[in-house]
Amino acid sequence: MNKKLIAGAALVGAVALAGCSKEEAVSADANEVAVSVAGVSLTKGQIDADIEKMIAAQGGNVPAEQLEYVQSMLRSQLVQTFLIENVLLAKARAEGYVVTAEDIAAREAEFVKTMAGRPDAPKNLEEFMEKFPLGRDRAKSEFENGIVIDKLLKDVVAKAAIDVSKDADEILARIAEDNAKNAATDAEAQSRIAAIKATLAATPEAEVKAKFEELAQAESACPSSKKGGDLGTFTRGQMVKEFDEAAFALPVGVVSDPVKTQFGYHLIMVTEKTPAVEAQGDEPATPETVRASHILVKVAEGQKTPSREEVDTYLRRQAERTVVQEYIMNELRAANIEATEDFKQFLPPAADEQ
Repeated sequence: MNKKLIAGAALVGAVALAGCSKEEAVSADANEVAVSVAGVSLTKGQIDADIEKMIAAQGGNVPAEQLEYVQSMLRSQLVQTFLIENVLLAKARAEGYVVTAEDIAAREAEFVKTMAGRPDAPKNLEEFMEKFPLGRDRAKSEFENGIVIDKLLKDVVAKAAIDVSKDADEILARIAEDNAKNAATDAEAQSRIAAIKATLAATPEAEVKAKFEELAQAESACPSSKKGGDLGTFTRGQMVKEFDEAAFALPVGVVSDPVKTQFGYHLIMVTEKTPAVEAQGDEPATPETVRASHILVKVAEGQKTPSREEVDTYLRRQAERTVVQEYIMNELRAANIEATEDFKQFLPPAADEQ
């Protein structure tokens, strides 16, 4: 089960308060408070009980050598989620945010849609809450708390008045510039492959094969250049479509016109051809094969230009994430969080240490 789907906005869960380094052994006193904030406390016993339930929900099959690491990661997740959720919840309630029946219905529909298609996808929220590893009441509470927190964070983002138009213009201009450079490179590659083709065309027929090998060694961008461009023997379908079609259509000893593939421009020369043989008795059929050499002049592919809407959406999401992360971190620093020595590593770092 993905606890972050219940806890509210995924952005909330993305804010890490501290590193997940190996922790010291946690006190065996289950009633000792580990952390407290906004009038709410989390004991070491509650954390250990939640870890046990979460591991059990996954089948409990954690290898002994990984158990300490898994427990450490879950402890980090539980404590950080507790701090973030309770700090933001207190802030949201203080500012008058509440949950309505309409909010719950809308979030439930969104949740079920998000989970659809998974093998264990619930048909409704009630079904999910009944299976929630930390209990139904916990699931219901976190679901409703998440709605309140989302309302707060949406308003935080709205007040930030994010404008990504300048950055979007720069990205699109840079892509256009890069593509223009690639177009020039393409033209240069065509000119170069044409010059190589002209050299071969002017070579006496008896010397073409040797000249092809010489030019492949000097000009080809393929590793096969070390072997004079020889690619060995292959059957249909083993090369990219354009190369495959040209090679099987060529007579032996003839140099092709330039062939464009995703790798660049090729000149191809077939050196051997073996026709297909039908099965006879115990002898299986063998496919048609060719042995070919090539000279490759690479060309950079142009980047696909995204739409303005796609760029705006991408940049806005990044900006919104940054706004939310900074807001959460500032609220955590301002909150009166108390923690035992074992759990101080989960406190938010000072602004100059972030």
